[in-house]
Amino acid sequence: MYWFTSSPRGLAEMDAELRFMEGNSRLGSLLAIEETALPGKRLTAYFDDHDVMGVVAQFALLLSGEVGTIESDDLAIRRDKTRVWLHWRATAVRRHNGSFEHFVITFEDSTQKHLAEEAAHANLAELEKLNEIKTEFTSIVSHEFRTALTGIQGMSELINTGGMEPAEVREYSGYIFHEAERVNRLITDMLDLDRREAGKLQMQMVPMDLNATVEGVAARSEMLSTKHRIKTELEPNLAKVLGDSDRLVQVVTNLVSNAIKYSPDGGEILISTHFANGAVDVSVRDHGVGIPADFVDRLFGRFERYENADKVIGTGLGLAIARKIIEMHGGKIWVDRAEGHGSVFHFTIPAIATATPEAKRPTSEVRAS
Repeated sequence: MYWFTSSPRGLAEMDAELRFMEGNSRLGSLLAIEETALPGKRLTAYFDDHDVMGVVAQFALLLSGEVGTIESDDLAIRRDKTRVWLHWRATAVRRHNGSFEHFVITFEDSTQKHLAEEAAHANLAELEKLNEIKTEFTSIVSHEFRTALTGIQGMSELINTGGMEPAEVREYSGYIFHEAERVNRLITDMLDLDRREAGKLQMQMVPMDLNATVEGVAARSEMLSTKHRIKTELEPNLAKVLGDSDRLVQVVTNLVSNAIKYSPDGGEILISTHFANGAVDVSVRDHGVGIPADFVDRLFGRFERYENADKVIGTGLGLAIARKIIEMHGGKIWVDRAEGHGSVFHFTIPAIATATPEAKRPTSEVRAS
């Protein structure tokens, strides 16, 4: 029986009680048992209890002659307790008078096939999820553009009608500027997402002063809201960092914009800098709605936006891009949160020179108008 012993498939003969009468070395390898130890072992010993009833039922049909062949794919338990997917196929051998003699069963390892199928299902699920996310993103972006452009158009028409007081013109012009800035951020975020996914988000690194970056963002943020006070607390003689000025302005602007957005009742927003452990730390503190604990881990993901009872606008790209920018600077970004009591966003960037801190610069205030 050379064909039996040399077959690349696992082969066995079994009695009506599903006990192995004989098995080849390949079957022993599949079940992690010596070939000589196979006789007397029951096939059902290598399957979970919830699978055994199905296996027994199939062999009962084969034994009765109702079917000529049975086959199945099952997760088997090897003798060493590891698991392997087995595709098995069985037929019944009968004597000349038609009475049952024994079963012949073949086994093949189908683990790789199952792993490939699981990977394919996982990839399909991921693609479906990504498609849903992108559909939602398109809807969000369309709404954001439409809202901003409708406001710009309406305010422009009011100004063009003439007869307005200078204060009213300034107010409406400020609104137009704010909405135009928002559209610009949307476009920047979308372009950055595309560059990031293509691995083409580039940095132009030069020595720079993050205090100057913060002061510039604080001054420009006065146009974002009439209800918020923007304050800075900057460490004098702050160590410089090697950074891309435009990108770091983008990060700080995003953090301040979020602080305003998630503080619907207004209040103080404090931007601070200090040097510690060889790095410059920039933080933005607000007194808004805060962030639930179960959302913190998702906060820096793409398209993630925390929405509470108040309407919150945005695409959910800003923090994901901010994290990428900070990581490309060799730093890290995180949030300290207190739900209902505001949040503090931090990012750190390695310093390129150590400064000797003096007394803290007096707190300055830029009142949003």
